[in-house]
Amino acid sequence: MRPRTKGVKKYKDIVKDYGDYKKFQVEKYSSHEILYPRWEEGQKRYIERSFSIVPKDTKILDAACGDGVGLRHFKSLDYTNVVGVELNEDKLATASASGYQVIGRDMHDLSCFGDHSFDVVYSSHSLEHAYRPSKVLSEFHRVLAPGGFLFVVLPYPDLGSWNDEAHGAKYELGTNVEDNGATVIRYFEKCGFTYLTSTFDDFREPEIWLYFFRQ
Repeated sequence: MRPRTKGVKKYKDIVKDYGDYKKFQVEKYSSHEILYPRWEEGQKRYIERSFSIVPKDTKILDAACGDGVGLRHFKSLDYTNVVGVELNEDKLATASASGYQVIGRDMHDLSCFGDHSFDVVYSSHSLEHAYRPSKVLSEFHRVLAPGGFLFVVLPYPDLGSWNDEAHGAKYELGTNVEDNGATVIRYFEKCGFTYLTSTFDDFREPEIWLYFFRQ
């Protein structure tokens, strides 16, 4: 049986340019996780399960940290070395109240950090919004130290065209293909990451939890 897919295209086929992308992400589709208890609880649940054996002094980047739900939970679990980046200024202000450093930055450009700055990069429901997911993953790879880990949460399967403006990267990532995540995993591997494991979950919505190693 062939995997179910909705076609191959890129965000540039959906929006005109980066300016359009930024407008969509900052204005038109700017939801605040803190307003939805199920989503807030879902992220806490993920962190508790996925970071249970991660040492508390691990250098963690929460990329596109939104309004800081994840950051606040890291703080409640006594993680001491976490940094967030967020493009949306409204969300940035809320996230900054977490007690961690939060930098106003697009995840496509992490030049504010040096090479190999982090042991873990955490990306939850952000890559599907990327204008150029390959560029974002290139930056994740650069800022991760050799031997570091990438923790990713994506909606999966992400079918239909109804959310193309918000989730335009799904076609390049392969989350629009129902094949138990094989297409998505290959994409990350092409971007230089070593696949470790994956989990499917539906507490918030159907998701895939992906774990990769940076050689």
